[in-house]
Amino acid sequence: MPFGDSITDGYNSDTPGGYRVELFRLAHSAGRNITFVGSGSNGPATVDGVAFPHNHEGHSGWTIDAYGSRNGVSSCLTASTMCGTTQSVMTKFTPHIVLLMIGTNDCIDNHELATATTRLGNLIDTIYSQLPNVLIIVAQPIPSRGDGTKGDDTALSARLKAYGDAIPAVVNARAAAGKHILIVDMYTPFNPNKAALIEDQWHPNLAGYVVLGTQWYSVLQPVL
Repeated sequence: MPFGDSITDGYNSDTPGGYRVELFRLAHSAGRNITFVGSGSNGPATVDGVAFPHNHEGHSGWTIDAYGSRNGVSSCLTASTMCGTTQSVMTKFTPHIVLLMIGTNDCIDNHELATATTRLGNLIDTIYSQLPNVLIIVAQPIPSRGDGTKGDDTALSARLKAYGDAIPAVVNARAAAGKHILIVDMYTPFNPNKAALIEDQWHPNLAGYVVLGTQWYSVLQPVL
């Protein structure tokens, strides 16, 4: 289950399917049989001549928890209908693996970032309360484009980096407790060349999504 915000959804019109396209291509080319699950659906009809699984749990503009006008992905773990189901998406779709990439919009809003990883940890713990044996792979988020000449928030990348740097402690604590959990660094591969990989302030372009898909697969490959 790809689980997150617009970066998981594949927000821009020229990037339908987001990182899931490259991840599926790499897995299929290696002879791995995977599919994606979730209440959302988009992407190309085929990838390398093979039917592409469209489902995901990416929600554009969503944060870890709801606040103000923002919806939170944590609502997908309840009986709320926010995610198109009257039960948690975890118990409805029972994924074996959750690819979790969330918190970018919290950083965009500079919303209570001192407690962002606490909220992330609570989200992860709720998933485990519903699926005790699931493997969760948690992504440290990509940087923002940070181009002040285009009106970007030039301080956003630093907030994303600080949030991402705090994620290993969250992951390591759960791993030490025996949970199946891994981490993937999405920030570092983007940072040296982000102008060529980010389409707007914070959404990858096609080349950027290839990088994301490759990073996900590098962590997934040994466990598939």
